[in-house]
Order: sequence, then C-alpha cells, then structure tokens
Amino acid sequence: MTKQMTVTELKKRLKGMEQPELIDLISGLYKANGMVKEILNSRFSGEGYQAEVLEAYKQKLMSEFFPKNMRKMPSLKAAKSYVSDFKKIGPDEMVMDLTLYYVECGTEFTNTFGDMDAKFYQDMVRMFEEFAHQLNVNGTKENYETLKKRIRKLVHNASGIGWGYSEAIFEIYADIYKYDEDEED
Repeated sequence: MTKQMTVTELKKRLKGMEQPELIDLISGLYKANGMVKEILNSRFSGEGYQAEVLEAYKQKLMSEFFPKNMRKMPSLKAAKSYVSDFKKIGPDEMVMDLTLYYVECGTEFTNTFGDMDAKFYQDMVRMFEEFAHQLNVNGTKENYETLKKRIRKLVHNASGIGWGYSEAIFEIYADIYKYDEDEED
C-alpha cells in the first residue's frame, strides 16, 4: 500500500496547481463531503452562519441527552462527536460555548433522572476541564463575561451530585482564574 502524503507534501502539490485545478478540486470536495461543506460555509459565510450551525449542534446535543424516546441512555460517544465535529467548523468562542453546553446538558440530565455511573461523571468532568482550558488559553475577557453566568449556574446545579462530581466541577471552576481574580461575588 502506498503511504499517504504528509501535509507538507500536500501543500507542495497544491502550490503547483493552477487556479482552475484548485477550484475544481475544492468544489469536488465540497460536493462529496458534508464536513468540508460545513467548514467552507463557516469560513466564507461568517458569524451569522456560524451562529446557526452552533444552534444546530446544541440541538443535536439536547436531542442526545433528552431524546423524544427516553428509553435509552444518552450516547456520550455521539455527544462528544458533535463537539469534536464543531471544533473543525466554529471559532474558539463558539467551541467554548458548545463545550460548556455539553456539560450543562449532562448535569441537567443527572439532575432530572438521578444518579449516573462514575464513567458518566468522569466524562462530564473531562469536558469541563477542556472547556476551562480553552477559556484560560484562548478566551478573552469578553468570552468570560458572556459565559460567566452559565458557568456559575453549572457549578450551582452540580452541587450535591455524587461520585465527587460536584467537588471536581467546583475545583475546575476555581481554576478559571484568568478574568475573575479581582472580582468579588
């Protein structure tokens, strides 16, 4: 089997192509692959389109955690794939929003239906850690101010949940320090 090109090799090949060839190649990818279509639409259609896609992904998460047929547990694998897919499409601030929403949905699910297993809570904690890292590394004061009420509500809603979940959520919240150091509640 022939080995696949590296990104460097791909870039070299693309640089050697004429503009009409590049247009044909990208148009073909756009037609053939839904993710390429979403990425390019997001890139060229701007914030309005991105906001619509974010809402669609939030709806997917909500439907995963709260399906019309509540006979099944949510698939955390499917829910995580929505966040992963959106990372390829949306800007950092919208990825943070969706990542936080994932944890909000999981917390609401357990508060609605009762205690889950340790694996469920570990997944929620990992996702909140990812959110906190994104906010601390890529976030701005404006991002934080936009999300602050939701973050605090999540911490409140997580209180009293077992398996160390509420403690872990609070500890991560305490590490979201970048913009809250001098603030008093």
